Amino acid sequence: MAEKRTKLKKSMGPGAIWAVAVGSIIGWGCFIQGGLWTQRAGGPLPLFLGFLVGGLLMIVVGCSYSYMIAKFPVAGGEFAYAYKGFGRTASYICGWMLSLGYLSIVALNATALPVLASYLFPGVFSRGYLYTIAGYDVYAGEIALSLFFIILFGIMNYRGAKSVGNLQLAMVLIMCAAVLVSVAGTVLTGSFDSSNLTPLYGAEGKSFVGGFISILALAPFLYVGFDCIPQAAEEYDFPPQKCRKLIISALIVGALIYGAMALVTDCVIPWQQVLTMTDASGAAVKWHTGAVLDLAMGRLGVGFVALAVCMGIFTGMNGFFMTSSRLLFGMARAKMLPSVFGKIHEKHKTPSYCVVFVTVICCICPFFGREVIGWVVDMCSVGTAFGYFFTCAGAWILLKKYGDPSDTNRIHPVTAMAGSCISVAILLLLIVPGSPAFMAPQSFVALVVWILLGGIFYLCSRHNFMKITKREMDYFILGNVQIVCGLRKGKVQGTLVKGNVVNPRISDSEKNGK
Repeated sequence: MAEKRTKLKKSMGPGAIWAVAVGSIIGWGCFIQGGLWTQRAGGPLPLFLGFLVGGLLMIVVGCSYSYMIAKFPVAGGEFAYAYKGFGRTASYICGWMLSLGYLSIVALNATALPVLASYLFPGVFSRGYLYTIAGYDVYAGEIALSLFFIILFGIMNYRGAKSVGNLQLAMVLIMCAAVLVSVAGTVLTGSFDSSNLTPLYGAEGKSFVGGFISILALAPFLYVGFDCIPQAAEEYDFPPQKCRKLIISALIVGALIYGAMALVTDCVIPWQQVLTMTDASGAAVKWHTGAVLDLAMGRLGVGFVALAVCMGIFTGMNGFFMTSSRLLFGMARAKMLPSVFGKIHEKHKTPSYCVVFVTVICCICPFFGREVIGWVVDMCSVGTAFGYFFTCAGAWILLKKYGDPSDTNRIHPVTAMAGSCISVAILLLLIVPGSPAFMAPQSFVALVVWILLGGIFYLCSRHNFMKITKREMDYFILGNVQIVCGLRKGKVQGTLVKGNVVNPRISDSEKNGK
């Protein structure tokens, strides 16, 4: 091979990987957006069912992820799977759409910190007024707070994946404990009142079905994070076949936490009054869940949920720092991005240039204010829906072409096809006018701009990466991991096994393929 393929160090255990997934699934929204989500659903019932069904649908999608991870444990995740199933153009589209979603979530979590700080420390960070964007006042103090933590997690990810993974596990365990205490405290103090959950649905002029669909369409955004597991697959220090249990358990825990925090927010006072709460000065409350727990448990309750939201924000930033940098690294290794992004730090063995790039981009975002950044939430759902589709459809193609009934990692082709249909349905809910979950106009315009930029960049770089032969591209994206069939006593239908790696004998027709 003319050029050596760079690889990441295997340094992350199953506990760290599981924590990256759970911590990335549960971010700022779980602890801050509860009242807004209930309003969007038109009542608690469609909200809870949307969380539950959304989690179940993501488990269906996650089965295809587990199958593809076991076959191709490489950095890039969905980007690599799209290449294997559909070729290099599809992989570029998938990578470009996912990169927007992953980068935006880091920025969204960072800008949630001032919201939390404004409730815990009123007026401390709301200093140095700069300007107003979309009705949101931007302060130098709040920008400084966001920048501090973006840079902090950037430095940590720059210095190594193992320590980041261990920290992630500790933060996730603290977050889960804080959630349990918040729920138990609400019940034990007698603050829980089921009558506050009425009307269960139909408020805000929304039908049950409309409210349910509007929450269901958020599933890619709510549960994005389990797909951090494939992005770090190249760094597993354990067999990738174990990832199925990690994905399913992470999604279940995520759904339970979402439901628990929504219940806490809606059950202490009538849920329709949550968004109208004011503080002692008469100003509208920004952090509704915190205010509700203050009523239920006093400042102790606020302390526990503040701890939970801090951990949610930090784990989300940490997890998506890792995920976005690995995606960019995988694309650069395939010559679809500048080669500098494909370099690994000699000492820390991390994609250091990718980490620096993510840090710089995310440091720009707080200057635009929280409302503007919030417009990318729906865009994130669109981007992750693309990733889900290419993964599930790619799994279906491999299962139909090379499926081996004796393969212990095999899933039924119907499962992969169902995941593909779920992905398309979610995408249509977001982009078809008139849908209950249709994106805000600002989100739609921003999405069109991002797609146009991607098209321009593709046309500029297409000449270079299309010159690479299929065999070389296979090597850059997938390495030697070309396994598509189950192992049978060391041999697999036309493939030659080398330990845990299988090198296919590529036919002449395949050489001239994608």
